Amino acid sequence: RMLELPSADFGSASDDGAGRCAALLVALDDVVGATQPAALVVPSGDTALAEAAREVAAEHGVALLQPPAAELPLLEWVATLPPEGLRRWHEPRVTLCVITERRPASLERLLASVSAAHFLGDTVDLSISADADADAGTLALSRGWAWPHGATRLAVRAAKGGLVAAVAEAWTPDGYHSHGLLLEDDIEVSPYFYVYAKLALLRYAVSGEEGGGVPASGHAAGGLLGVSLYTPRLVELTMPRRRVDMQADLGTLPASAGGGVPHLYLQQLPCSWGSLFLPRPWLLFRAYMQARLEGAPGPLVPRSASNGWSTSWKKFMIELSHLSGGVFLYPSFPNQSSLSTNHLEKGEHIGGKKNKLTHRPIDFTVPLLLNLSDLRQLWPPQPLDALPVRDLFTRPTRRSELHARGIEAIAAHRGVWRSHAREAAAPALRLDRILERLLPATTAPR
Repeated sequence: RMLELPSADFGSASDDGAGRCAALLVALDDVVGATQPAALVVPSGDTALAEAAREVAAEHGVALLQPPAAELPLLEWVATLPPEGLRRWHEPRVTLCVITERRPASLERLLASVSAAHFLGDTVDLSISADADADAGTLALSRGWAWPHGATRLAVRAAKGGLVAAVAEAWTPDGYHSHGLLLEDDIEVSPYFYVYAKLALLRYAVSGEEGGGVPASGHAAGGLLGVSLYTPRLVELTMPRRRVDMQADLGTLPASAGGGVPHLYLQQLPCSWGSLFLPRPWLLFRAYMQARLEGAPGPLVPRSASNGWSTSWKKFMIELSHLSGGVFLYPSFPNQSSLSTNHLEKGEHIGGKKNKLTHRPIDFTVPLLLNLSDLRQLWPPQPLDALPVRDLFTRPTRRSELHARGIEAIAAHRGVWRSHAREAAAPALRLDRILERLLPATTAPR
């Protein structure tokens, strides 16, 4: 339940002085004490009201949200959150991790779209990672970009590492409340991308449904691995590749509790065109990828085109999601309108010497979600267990089935890994220990 307090009760921001400050403090303290809210929303801009709200929120242990007044309509969904998720509003921290090299015009387009987004008064840091051969224009833009929402960081590699190294090094969680949103420089985002990411974090990763991507037992099996901003139009892992329309696909399901086609779904496939990653699964992924790069043999994902990929970090994430039974949250709107899009510019994969596949913009570049009325279709968000589930190949499944397949895959390949560990020592031995963390929790997901 949301309680709106008339602004007249607190006087005008132009009314200054100690008397108004004291009156605000008393009035807010009375209201918060009587209603015991999970959070207090106070628009930024009124200094006296903000100071009184900070003191009252701290005294009562209430989360304080201070968005710009113009962003208040974007907070309608907070009333649909579990109280625990709302109380923990400031607990998840998000860092925007931009990966760039020699595309200054693309980087500027991405940074402009990120800067035009709504951050709801949150502190959000910006980290830019550039490869060693980044050009002067890219570096100058990275160093000079004004970012009012948090700290900025530029890391330039001393030696060229390529995209796999760039992704691995782009973000290191500094704790289990740290989350990284990875963006390559040929991506562009919707003004609402952070609102969507925040809703997903508080509803599914913080409120207790998934415990930050790892079930309470501490294992990764069956957990939420991340949140995609992008809705795919193409099934990448089949040959020949095929087009998919998730709205049409999900439209064949029985109507949800709110009616209509679901606008969120779960899929085992990771997304490389704008994704928020959770800390525990990401650390596990980095350890897994390091062991694989050092020579530990990987599993063959049945009938997956990714088995033939040679220079893709996504290949290793696909292997990990296959072994763990983990899933990613995806949006689904008409015409694949998304919170991010990929401009399909030439780089290490697109147009690269080792990639012989044809990439058509119509298959990858999707419209950005630009209307608040479309965004409103996301709330109230359904419980995680009520969301439709798709496997790596976009086939309908259940999380319990993915979970069971992961157990079978680990059992089938452990002998190979252990044999390799005896022969090659460190990398495969580390991978075997990683697999221990992938073993199933006592209760499988739905």
